[in-house]
Amino acid sequence: MRASDILFLSLRHWREKRLRVFLLMLAIAIGVASVIALTSQTAGVQQSVVRSLQTLGPTSIVITPFGRTQLTDADVAMISSLPNVEAVIPMVSTRAYMTVSGQDVELTVIGVRPEQLPLLLGELRLIEGQPYPPTTAPIGLAGYDVTFPPSAGGNRQVFVNQPLILEQRFQTFSRRITVIVSGVLDRYGASAFVSIDGSVFLPLDAVKTLTNRRDYNLILVRASSVDYVQDLVDQLTVMYGNNARIVSVQALSETVGGIIASFGLLLASVAAISLAVAGLGITNIMVISVVERTKEIGVMKAFGYRDREVLMIFLTEAFLIGVFGGLLGIAIGSVGSYLLPSVLTSFAPRVPAGGPVRGAGGFGGPPFGGASQTSLQITPVISPEMTLMAFGFALMISVLAGIYPAWRAGRLDPVKALRYE
Repeated sequence: MRASDILFLSLRHWREKRLRVFLLMLAIAIGVASVIALTSQTAGVQQSVVRSLQTLGPTSIVITPFGRTQLTDADVAMISSLPNVEAVIPMVSTRAYMTVSGQDVELTVIGVRPEQLPLLLGELRLIEGQPYPPTTAPIGLAGYDVTFPPSAGGNRQVFVNQPLILEQRFQTFSRRITVIVSGVLDRYGASAFVSIDGSVFLPLDAVKTLTNRRDYNLILVRASSVDYVQDLVDQLTVMYGNNARIVSVQALSETVGGIIASFGLLLASVAAISLAVAGLGITNIMVISVVERTKEIGVMKAFGYRDREVLMIFLTEAFLIGVFGGLLGIAIGSVGSYLLPSVLTSFAPRVPAGGPVRGAGGFGGPPFGGASQTSLQITPVISPEMTLMAFGFALMISVLAGIYPAWRAGRLDPVKALRYE
């Protein structure tokens, strides 16, 4: 029998049972689409998280005090004297509030030396204005979400060279501070350890004066090369022991990326269960099809069709259901991958952007960079390998599901089949 004849006989039945065949394809498509959509989301989250961590650079090491430990200028000098240290960036933070349309907006005031801002931010991107000078006066840069607060509908609230009134709140009293805005930062998105968009950056000495402290919330250490990062982490761990948290951005990126990738595989495995369920549906419907076409099978065998040829007809039908269902699933999954983030973010709560490492703020202040509320900008990453794997798994399920019904059709006795009513 020619391949074209097998294909014709496999597809001829579809015209009579269009709805049944479509539902089978849809079941396969849902499984494939689920695998593609879920894995693309986890890959997008992984890429977004790792990118936000890498804002500080792969050679960065973050030191935050633990318990009653204080990081002082002596620590800065000691760390700077270590071999293979390129830069040491001490920082002080405190929580503050600004009033927008009668509502309080929480933000973080971060003190850092102006010449070290590019090292902290990766690059200094200004929408307007200029960096602040090294001074004890409260002159600084406003983050994007401070300038264009989401609570105000994104309308601009902060302007260059105009005073920004902030309020510091303590347990028994509060006080207002006036910051002169020298520039406005561009949007940086989610970032590790430091909430760039939700912060106001001031000279380090100015924030130390405002918070009346001489120690630091966080010290960022830059190694001269990626090759020396682990050596520096080991040295700092020996120096501080349990008195400080020592985290390298490189190690954190690898750990977080690995966890998210493993979670993605778990989601893909769960989604693949729907493909197995679809396979059971194919088996069920194909068995019914064999029963319905018993007399037709008897006629084919009476005309000389062999068992193998009858088996190939039904097996080809199951294979084609997998092919068209898989292609439909790829299309649905690809479209759904780009629609899903907007659906998820509309239900997901906004989370602190300060990162996983926390330190004491000014006067028992916030987690470092924890005042800003933000969410990751997820761009789905559709993996060709995962797409092909999902499509191949759909074909395999369809063929395996069609083997028994096809075998049963090929083994029918032609005499009994012709007499079947």
